[in-house]
Amino acid sequence: MSCFYQSIKPYSGYEISFIMNVFLESTKGFISLVGAGGKKTLMYALSKFINGRLALSSTTRMYEYDDSRVDKIVDLGPEKKFKLNRLDRVVAFHKKSDKEGRVEGLSNTELDSVWLSKKFDFLICKADGARAKLIKCPNDDEPIIPNSCDLVVPIVSIKVLGKKLTPRIAHRVDKLCELWLESPGCLITKEHIVHLMVSENGFLKNSNTRTILPLINMADSKRELKDAIEIAEMALAITQRFNKVVIGSMLESNVKKVVHR
Repeated sequence: MSCFYQSIKPYSGYEISFIMNVFLESTKGFISLVGAGGKKTLMYALSKFINGRLALSSTTRMYEYDDSRVDKIVDLGPEKKFKLNRLDRVVAFHKKSDKEGRVEGLSNTELDSVWLSKKFDFLICKADGARAKLIKCPNDDEPIIPNSCDLVVPIVSIKVLGKKLTPRIAHRVDKLCELWLESPGCLITKEHIVHLMVSENGFLKNSNTRTILPLINMADSKRELKDAIEIAEMALAITQRFNKVVIGSMLESNVKKVVHR
């Protein structure tokens, strides 16, 4: 698909090739974001770097889309069929919610219909909720990863390291305690984060055979970058399920390091 869109313009040159290589080299185009600490931020960051037409959506309830970050918002409740014009490069899909300031996610069938319409080069889906926390462990029915998805990006914020495990920073504290065999209020260690990253009940849940590309986000200082690199190396030494870990600050659309096996 040629890039003739003029509204939400992508970046160009070296920046776009770098981001594309890091996040998109192993995908056919359908990406699911899970975890906590920057899913929506990454979604918007990628929308600026992807050089093509992009669909944004979710499988769960979420905050409304920022209309300054997208060209068109489609409510798939009444609009089962949707039309796009040549300026609609970044298109968000949702259904109305009875909760103020929120929108509902799409079903697997609805997401398939968007993706299989062949109108988009990429589809980025937020596949679980975290209530704006920095770390989470999935519930029994999470994440909801669409059938057509081929790349899963699990996210955690490095800023939880050394902090107490409380609902202030963590979503589903009970599940994290269960995974780590810890009690609420424990100090979060590197080993805790690694365990979450390599566990079938953590980052890998419901991923099946899909490609996994973890992101350790919010590495804003040299200390945080150093800690994140060590965590990534520890995780890669334990699991064969993924071969690299991205470390960055997605609020700045900045990939700081890619740690390979």
